[in-house]
Amino acid sequence: MRHSTMIFATVCLAAVSCQPVPARAISLAQAFTPLTSVYEVARDERSVADIATDKKITTTIKAELLQKDGKLGLAVKTYCFLGRVTLLGQLADENFKSFAVATAKKTRGVRSVATFWVTPGKESTTAADIEIATKIRAALVADKNISATQVECEVFGGHVYLLGMVRSQKDAARSVVHAKGVKGVTAVTSLLIPSRGKK
Repeated sequence: MRHSTMIFATVCLAAVSCQPVPARAISLAQAFTPLTSVYEVARDERSVADIATDKKITTTIKAELLQKDGKLGLAVKTYCFLGRVTLLGQLADENFKSFAVATAKKTRGVRSVATFWVTPGKESTTAADIEIATKIRAALVADKNISATQVECEVFGGHVYLLGMVRSQKDAARSVVHAKGVKGVTAVTSLLIPSRGKK
């Protein structure tokens, strides 16, 4: 199955790289999909079917949030792994928070919804946060024992949130160590999900 997944991903990547996509063909929801969610599918711990289902759930939720309020919708980072949705971001509007949760819960295929709201700062994402995220990404990629493409990273005022599927609890722990080792990080919250039965 894993071998088939790798072949499938290779063919898809080849097709994508060879065919330009018209700008109008990309929806707002797709435009704000986490970068690491659109490449190296073969290194994902989920099956191709699970990846497609999670992608559909994420896109559906994000589209409804953006339709309700473009600015607030962009502030809500939406992730889904095996039907488990995580909403996080710098947001003060309690009504929109409730709307986001209700939207996620009613979306077909969603098993659970977790939220991590951060008190808004002067800027939604600071230059320092972007630099921290970049350094964490570099550290994860440099560690050949971790499938770094499976780890998403959100940073708010120095507080790092790690999300995604990893091969084992050991990989999750290594990812946290890398994040804590970056200058400027004030806290690390791991929302990483180890594959079933792996430690």
